[in-house]
Amino acid sequence: MRAAALSAVLVALLVAFWLLREPPAAPMEPMQPAALAPPAAASPAPEMQNVPADASSIDADATEIAATISEITAHAAPTIRGCLADTGTDVRQRTVAVHRWTDAEGIIHFSDTAPAAASSDHRVIEVTGVPPISVQATGHDVNLPALLQQRAISDAQAIERILRNSLGIDGDPGFALKIIFVKAAEAYARFVPTPALAASDGAYSSRERTIYVRWQAREQDNFTIVRHEIAHALVHERIGNLPVAINEGLAGFFERVEVYGLGAQVALQGEQRALREVTVSDDGADELVDLLARDAGSFYAPGREIRYLRAFALVATLMEQVQGRAALGALLAAQRADSCQPVDVGGLLDQHYPGGLAALAADWSRWLREPPSTVHAY
Repeated sequence: MRAAALSAVLVALLVAFWLLREPPAAPMEPMQPAALAPPAAASPAPEMQNVPADASSIDADATEIAATISEITAHAAPTIRGCLADTGTDVRQRTVAVHRWTDAEGIIHFSDTAPAAASSDHRVIEVTGVPPISVQATGHDVNLPALLQQRAISDAQAIERILRNSLGIDGDPGFALKIIFVKAAEAYARFVPTPALAASDGAYSSRERTIYVRWQAREQDNFTIVRHEIAHALVHERIGNLPVAINEGLAGFFERVEVYGLGAQVALQGEQRALREVTVSDDGADELVDLLARDAGSFYAPGREIRYLRAFALVATLMEQVQGRAALGALLAAQRADSCQPVDVGGLLDQHYPGGLAALAADWSRWLREPPSTVHAY
């Protein structure tokens, strides 16, 4: 019985190893970019501290959020999957051959390759499974960061968990991440041919379903960019063609996620000064309307650093209170229900935020004047 139990454990470990291991990188073609990360200087990575989480910030009101989202999805048209990345189809239902054999010393082995030496009792076990997150990463002209695959999987799981538990956005199992790191500016420009994107530090291609990262001297900055682009990839995977201000606001929020054990937190230590420099008028109404009305071309135009920070601050304002999370979740659910056509952000926030868009603009303005130093735990 003990041998059988040990064999079962070994099979499970081998299957888990196979499902999570990094597949070989495939040659990549140049992209048509869809979303970009701001230059590192415009949105510096915060110096995160392991501050004890404030229990009051943990979502305890998921029922209220779920009810709001259900009200939308119950009357929505079926999801138009053609505008979702659906990368899970690339990793679903893989079958692996697990080889079991006994060597000359009587020791039982499990492997994904057949035994090279003499053996007995050789059997092949076929296992089919769905790896929850698959990472295919390569360095075009630079070595990959240490522990890249593990950190990318951990960060993606944390972002996906917040989307699900705090905002009610779930999806099919399976998510494939493709990441390419490029050091030379000329090489990066070949991958990212649009001039505006060639000056960026990271970009997500919806066509290639690939994240491109311009290599940074400080390794932590590379992971900040990766988290930003993972957020864009998950929006493409789970939600659809979000208007640019909310899309970039979510990416700015999730780039600040730090994973600790089985949980995650978002903290703002060290960023208050930069945020106060992009403050808006007391009621914030004109600036909010302007931000939400911008398309990609006008959002990424010169001066975009201010818009990145204001978009991040808007999402952070919504994420602070359960009513704000419910309003943001309702907006994302409406977009997922019709993933191709960008939703009317202003109209949805006016409908679902307590007090409407005017109240949200005032709260956003107050948040920017005095950015909180609280830690949000998830």
